[in-house]
Amino acid sequence: MLPLSDPDDAMPDTPERSNTVSGVAAAIPGPDDFFLAADLMNMVERYLPESDARRVHEAYSLASLAHKHVTRKSGEPYITHPLEVARILADLHMDAETLCAALLHDVIEDADYTRADIESLSGPAVGHLVDGVTKLEAVRFSDKQEATIASFQKMMQAMTDDFRVVLIKLADRLHNLRTLGFKNPASQRRIARETISMYIPLASRMGLNKLRREMQLLAFQHLYPWRSRILQKSLDRYFEINDPFLQALIGNVSNSMADSIPGSMVFLWKKNLYRIYERIRRYGRRFDCNREVLNVRVVVKTMDECYRALGILHSLYPPKIGSFYDFIASPKTYGFQALQTVVLTSSKQAVRFQIQTRYMYEVEQYGIAAQWRSPDLYSERKRSVTQEALEAWQEQVRELGTRASNASEFYSDMQADLFLTEIYAFTPRGEVKEFPRGATVLDYAYAIHTDVGEHCVAARIDGEEVPLRTRIPNGATIEIITDPSTSPQPAWLNMVVTARARSNIRNWLRQQRQSERIELGRQLLNQSLQNRGSSLESIGQGKLAALVRQFKLQNPDELFLAIAQREHCHKLLAQRLLGLAGQAETEESAGVPLLVRGASGMMIHFNHCCYPLPTEPIQARLDTSSGLEVHRDGCPVLLGSTSPASILSVAWADDWMAGGQAFLTGIRTRAYNVVGVLHHITELMHDLKVNIESIHTSGDQNIKDTEWELWVRDLSHLQETMRQIEHVPSIIHVQRIQETPVSPMAEPFDD
Repeated sequence: MLPLSDPDDAMPDTPERSNTVSGVAAAIPGPDDFFLAADLMNMVERYLPESDARRVHEAYSLASLAHKHVTRKSGEPYITHPLEVARILADLHMDAETLCAALLHDVIEDADYTRADIESLSGPAVGHLVDGVTKLEAVRFSDKQEATIASFQKMMQAMTDDFRVVLIKLADRLHNLRTLGFKNPASQRRIARETISMYIPLASRMGLNKLRREMQLLAFQHLYPWRSRILQKSLDRYFEINDPFLQALIGNVSNSMADSIPGSMVFLWKKNLYRIYERIRRYGRRFDCNREVLNVRVVVKTMDECYRALGILHSLYPPKIGSFYDFIASPKTYGFQALQTVVLTSSKQAVRFQIQTRYMYEVEQYGIAAQWRSPDLYSERKRSVTQEALEAWQEQVRELGTRASNASEFYSDMQADLFLTEIYAFTPRGEVKEFPRGATVLDYAYAIHTDVGEHCVAARIDGEEVPLRTRIPNGATIEIITDPSTSPQPAWLNMVVTARARSNIRNWLRQQRQSERIELGRQLLNQSLQNRGSSLESIGQGKLAALVRQFKLQNPDELFLAIAQREHCHKLLAQRLLGLAGQAETEESAGVPLLVRGASGMMIHFNHCCYPLPTEPIQARLDTSSGLEVHRDGCPVLLGSTSPASILSVAWADDWMAGGQAFLTGIRTRAYNVVGVLHHITELMHDLKVNIESIHTSGDQNIKDTEWELWVRDLSHLQETMRQIEHVPSIIHVQRIQETPVSPMAEPFDD
């Protein structure tokens, strides 16, 4: 196993290399940009019409002028970078607009040109693409990471209109990685980490696997140069040791295929160095030259020949049980198709074969771009399947952008969305759904439909009922059980991993909190009016609208929200409303408390310092984040942190039991440390229908103090529970938990 502590971690952050002499850039010998441009035009003219090739050359002329006299850290003319980015995309046979945008992608950011200038030369589509890949100015953000995340959001939002934005950005990042050696070590590591976390998953999500593999290797080499060299030596030794065996294996398979499937190709597939390292780091599996699985590809002409090739392989070597996957019958995203199987040779060497047609192979390597690179292999049906998958993802990204409250939240959701898909589940109708490893049935419910996710209570996996937090097993058939009365809970955010589920849950909770804040503000204003002998109903909508206009708000809901967030005082607003209505202003009485019916309907938080329960006297304070904080009457934490004028009069409504909800409370038991005492208490709570939230035990060998968090119906339910616990053998005493505020004298010196 490679050590996790190595010279890579101790690499010093040396200053960037300087290629300047007396303030003038020292030219390091490199390819002339004229020949690079000629090479690009030769590539373009092979597949684009003359008019489009002329557009590309005009874009090159503008880029060359904009970057004139500018050099890169390597000493090469800056124009070599956009030329190389365009060459990468020309290799994919991308259209003229994409190549023009690639050539001009740094013009807005680094030169005195605007989007309008680009659109006047190359058209609005090119202007949109260039604007999409242009980074936001770092001076607008607190640090480089924040600027990077905001620029990523901007790029992805542009991608929802035109996916080519991402292709240009990935090509840009690939060339930057190829020339990363001219940066200082600190910049190399930062850019490599950014590539691994942001751009490699993006390339994988779009099926650009050839590009992704090169990015992974380059990022790995710059992030961990020592580890990559050691692992590369091990990999070279692995191929050296296994070369005779590999040649014999490929020869045997090729000869067998040639007789039955003429024109088939069998070849060794190069191992991914970064993936090997990730496996070592994550699972602790060291690289073993004698046990490493070999990878071999078989490419044939037709789908029928794929299955015939599979039969030939299994007749030559026995398959390893449970290692066969048919991705032809159930394609992955963007149409990836293949037959995958692992066989065991006579020497017990495991060999993984992947069987594909040429079309399938092109799709695997180039993903969404395969339809441009190999148009002869694409039928209209195949092109429409790819386009539908792309449009579905664009819509999902658009939805994430709409629901995210900021760039960081959007980035977090996108990270979840860009996970490598590894799990496949089936609906009862046989439709295939793809999920990242670790996804739960709650993720599955939201993948079916948002309404199904919001009302799900359980699921059936292959007919067996399971809770929502159950992880999805590969290949399972899942049915969701719903209940119209169920709604998302904050704890659900800890149970899901997909971006769709996470953003939908977060959005529902945000909207719910908003509506609860509005209702809380309305109740507080109405209570202040009632304490003065009036009400919102008697004041009327007209006077309320006049008050809203005075504060330049859009509607009464904004006013109620401002009250709940303590931006306006509900008592002062009540006085102003009475003045607008022409009613005499009176002193506020304490006769009408705000009624509480539990934690639903208003933004209410029952504080854990005293655990207030129905039927006992309560008080409250208004908090900008948690809403109405309810305490037991006389709670020392409330009295010690809130002025008397800010303490609100509240009371339990007569119908507080209507919702049938339970309330959290806390008790502390002291007992002799004997066998079975906890069992007796938990058995008793089960009989009393008390649910246990948490248990924490401390003490010595003789006496144990245990703190219990319990869900009960009301105060009488708790009192009955405590009374019966007191009769359990070995119990010394039982008391209800209530915190006391820390005295300033008890705090340590600020030393």
